[in-house]
Amino acid sequence: MVWCEEDKMMRYRDGLGKPPGDEAGTPREYRGQTFVIAARCFLVFVSLTAMFNYDRLQFCINSSYSYLLSTYLFNSVYFETLFTTFCYTIIMIYPWLVNKFRCLDSYKIIPNVKYQDVSVVEILKMLLIYMTPLMLLDTFMVKKYHGVDPSVWIDKRSTFIQSTRALPALPPSAVSIVIQLAASFIFYDALFFTIHFTLHKNFFLYKYIHKQHHEHGVVHSHITNKLTIIERITLVLTANFALKVFDSHPFTRMIFIPIFVGILIDNHAGYDMPFGLHRLVPFGLVGGSVKHFAHHQNGNGNYQPIFTYLDRLLKLYNYQRL
Repeated sequence: MVWCEEDKMMRYRDGLGKPPGDEAGTPREYRGQTFVIAARCFLVFVSLTAMFNYDRLQFCINSSYSYLLSTYLFNSVYFETLFTTFCYTIIMIYPWLVNKFRCLDSYKIIPNVKYQDVSVVEILKMLLIYMTPLMLLDTFMVKKYHGVDPSVWIDKRSTFIQSTRALPALPPSAVSIVIQLAASFIFYDALFFTIHFTLHKNFFLYKYIHKQHHEHGVVHSHITNKLTIIERITLVLTANFALKVFDSHPFTRMIFIPIFVGILIDNHAGYDMPFGLHRLVPFGLVGGSVKHFAHHQNGNGNYQPIFTYLDRLLKLYNYQRL
């Protein structure tokens, strides 16, 4: 089989082959490795600073949550849907901005990656399609959070239409936020792997539900939201369930949203940036944009949206069956 330079680069960055022009197979250092090391050091510094100033950090969390409780929007049942939409709109500026700087072209996974401009009308249409089913769920579902007296939920069920959330009075601890975030992302990743794998392996589900997400010329950030209504609801409910399992505090859930949205957008941006999560986390534990790009190019494999351990186990299982 003959591979063009773009194919070779993609296979190399996905760990499937040698770097282009390197027939001896000598690995080339990632060109942004210096920045990766600096970013990792910075994250360690921030983490240590937070640990040694735990009381101040907790004070900031307490003050922030107290302020949020006083606002109408945070108490609204529509807060998380609106906040997710806001985060998506703001974070989507990142791939648009990266595409404007030609000096960053060398970080493209393959050379023909390009941000696809979308009209304002199309953006509004996508937001409307995304928000409508979720806001309907918000309107008729009683939101239950750990730390709230169950009797409050009973009272809320007596009202058919919901307008406000019953929120816990106390803020979360900084430690619980970290634990809830880590556990929720790990659990969500495993859940989505199962769903994603099933969507690809079941002919009916792929053709009528998931195929639309893979209909594109080249991967670009707007594919993040190129989903059927069933997929959108499943994506949100899966993340919500993962947070629910670990009794995640509403404040934790608010922090989860921009991280979650940022990961999804970066996975589809088509760039292998030094500050990508897959670069910051060592030992190949995170797949990131490179693995997900390979998934879109090949149409299978790399089903996990964040981590890599289940995909590795799947490859090992398939290899042993040969």
